[in-house]
Amino acid sequence: MPIALETRSLTKRFGDVVAVRDLSLRVPSGEIYGLLGPNGSGKTTTLACALGLMRPTDGHALVLGTPAHRIAETRGAVSVVFDGSDLVDELSARQNLEFARRLLGRPHGRGTQEVLELVGLTALARRRAARLSLGERRRLAVARALLGDPRLLVLDEPLSGLDPAGVRTMLALFRTLAGEGRTLFLSSHRLRELETVLTRGAILSQGRLAAEGTLAELTGADRPRLRVRATPLERAREVLSTLETLRVVSEEQDLLTIELRNELDGGLDGAGLNRRLVEAGCDVHELAPERRDLASAFDLWVARARETDRRQELRA
Repeated sequence: MPIALETRSLTKRFGDVVAVRDLSLRVPSGEIYGLLGPNGSGKTTTLACALGLMRPTDGHALVLGTPAHRIAETRGAVSVVFDGSDLVDELSARQNLEFARRLLGRPHGRGTQEVLELVGLTALARRRAARLSLGERRRLAVARALLGDPRLLVLDEPLSGLDPAGVRTMLALFRTLAGEGRTLFLSSHRLRELETVLTRGAILSQGRLAAEGTLAELTGADRPRLRVRATPLERAREVLSTLETLRVVSEEQDLLTIELRNELDGGLDGAGLNRRLVEAGCDVHELAPERRDLASAFDLWVARARETDRRQELRA
């Protein structure tokens, strides 16, 4: 699969501070890829280096196969939105777009009216940018990025400042663009909303890569888990340990969390597992799938990364 954006061992230092450390990412074409991380994790620095806006201390980046420092050679194939602060306040929303279209040299592809409709700003086309709300300015900045025919869109915090209706409009737009075969690289902390559209992502912690993969891989949805609450706990654990395709991943009082390595042993379903536990003399109080969303998985990956860093510091 072609790679739209890639960083290889990317490192950026600011004096004694290492903002990004040995970061390697691969963003396949046609994906909605999320660059996720808490504040101070290095997301914005990563974007700046990956787009040739900042020179990395070590490593390098490729954008559509072109070295990041020569991104101008992609000739309109890449659009970037950091925020709406560089809009011309004295111009209307429509005039901002027409000005950008001429400035960027994008006479073909999507035009002003179409991008206004895509981001839901048609009714505000004549309003001066200075009178737009933060969320409306954000949508206008995204509309500007859609002018022409970009193959890769890089959006930093694209949902920031949007009301619920604006968020729904933007998420629907992301799906539309991905359906056209375009690649979206989104840096954001709005995990609950992005979970509905992301296909792949990376989680950063203190400038390091904590995890990267498909949404299912990040959340563990490719490894289903069950919550088993049974007594006596020791006997329940013994029964579960005899099933080769299960493993106990956590234990808390009378609650066991088990992970399915593959299909349930011998086609055993939930009812069958319950029957085995009861036949072994266990009282089963709960047997249910564990739902893991992106927000909880994110917290887990970041905690693991920080614990790894702490242990490395203690050994140093």
